[in-house]
Amino acid sequence: MLLGGPATSETIIGLARQFWTEAGETFARRQEDALRTLMVDASLGRAWLALYRGEPVGFAVALYRHSIGYGGRVALLDDLYLVERVRGRGLGRRMLKALSADLEAFGLLQLHAFAPRNSAAASLYEGEGFLRSQMQLYERPFDQENPD
Repeated sequence: MLLGGPATSETIIGLARQFWTEAGETFARRQEDALRTLMVDASLGRAWLALYRGEPVGFAVALYRHSIGYGGRVALLDDLYLVERVRGRGLGRRMLKALSADLEAFGLLQLHAFAPRNSAAASLYEGEGFLRSQMQLYERPFDQENPD
């Protein structure tokens, strides 16, 4: 895996666009800009480009936050994606191990991940030592187009 940055940004953005399309979502300018910002501002998090036999086949993104409860910096695994043709070969597991080791070596205290229950992603995370949290995620979108 390569650490993401300006040299890998176009490839990672292309893979992100593919990921979002597969998920039935629109990868709009806003998402592209957010990913580009991450690639040049290391204080926000890290991105990685996964290679298989020298070919780009996936990417991962982890975002940092400072946690009082955990006593320092933790990360949220925001994206972990492999192109369909290489899935089922253990590459996702190897990506997760590599990025976890990288984050731990960088001094992060914990890695969080979200996944639908009983999904392949949830199985991967649990198989790699992630614990199912007792906390429930709540979201509140802020509508920037129509602030009321």
